[in-house]
Amino acid sequence: MNILVLPNAFKGSLSAAKAALLFTRELKKKHCVRALPVSDGGDGFIDFFRTLDPNARPVSLRAKNAFLKNRRTDFLLLSDGKTAVIETARVCGLGSAKKEELDPLGASSYGVGQVLSAAVKAGAKTIYVGLGGVACNDGGAGMAAACGAKIFDKKGTLLPLGAAPLLNACTADFSALKKTFKGIQIFGVADVTNPLLGPKSSAKVFGPQKGATPAQVKILDKAMAAWAGTIKQATSRNIAHAPSTAAAGAIAAGLAGCFGAKLLLGSDFLFQKAGLNKHFKWADLVITTEGKLDCQTFYGKAPLAVLKLAKKHKKPVLFICGQIEEKALRAQKYAPDQIAVLADFAENAKDAQKHAAKYLRRICKNL
Repeated sequence: MNILVLPNAFKGSLSAAKAALLFTRELKKKHCVRALPVSDGGDGFIDFFRTLDPNARPVSLRAKNAFLKNRRTDFLLLSDGKTAVIETARVCGLGSAKKEELDPLGASSYGVGQVLSAAVKAGAKTIYVGLGGVACNDGGAGMAAACGAKIFDKKGTLLPLGAAPLLNACTADFSALKKTFKGIQIFGVADVTNPLLGPKSSAKVFGPQKGATPAQVKILDKAMAAWAGTIKQATSRNIAHAPSTAAAGAIAAGLAGCFGAKLLLGSDFLFQKAGLNKHFKWADLVITTEGKLDCQTFYGKAPLAVLKLAKKHKKPVLFICGQIEEKALRAQKYAPDQIAVLADFAENAKDAQKHAAKYLRRICKNL
């Protein structure tokens, strides 16, 4: 049987690249296998580009994580020497954060700005920023500040980092940022289609996974509204309800508003770049994965793009996930044909996450 494996990362457990290697190793004993790690802009974004460009060079540096602690991270400089790939999940990621560290009102995207600046210094003229899997929800304000932006309250006082201070945002000076990034083309590759504000806003949908309580979600929404108003006043860009501006704790909104970046839906963009259509024609079975199959899966994540292409090519899909939210599948046009849940094989959800590789091997043996 020809099996096409397109694994997305099991957040906090197994990267998409490692999952692809595992599937190849286990399934090639009995089947013909093609495995390509996929990303929607979140975890695995750099691994995806590295697969497409084996001669790309990782550039290591130190930058602040979501909690403003200096940590080792990297970005990818493609073989043309002029294109950089940044993965926000590697800079201020949620997967590496401890539960007790989570601070939705104080966490910052400052480190992303540090990496952006480093990419420009390395000679990048085009920058792809993978948006998803972060532990902050500051609308990219910290990122902008790291690149020279100054954000003030109505008294002209410079605001500190974090989401909560943005409640008082009134004016902004982006002149230093514009100077540094003049002539640089930036693309934000988003993992969701949600807008910054509204019923499916960044704060309402994704705030709770970053540790936000219902009361904090309301604060975040108000802070993002004030931040959107400040950006519009400073740049005339209205990003409040633009598609995908909620991505990566609304870092997408900051990229579009402060830097003039173009936002792309990650799964569609990356799948076209990889030419996946030809692989679907070859396959008898398609396998895709995700840490948790829930409502967010159907907001434009990579597995949804796999399901859409599989339906187009009339190929059956086995969806393997760590956990599942049953209600997410109700009335779904692109629901998978078969689902395997790692938690069903494990003692509990924590065990499934810790030993994901072991349970994936067990599933492979039954194929």
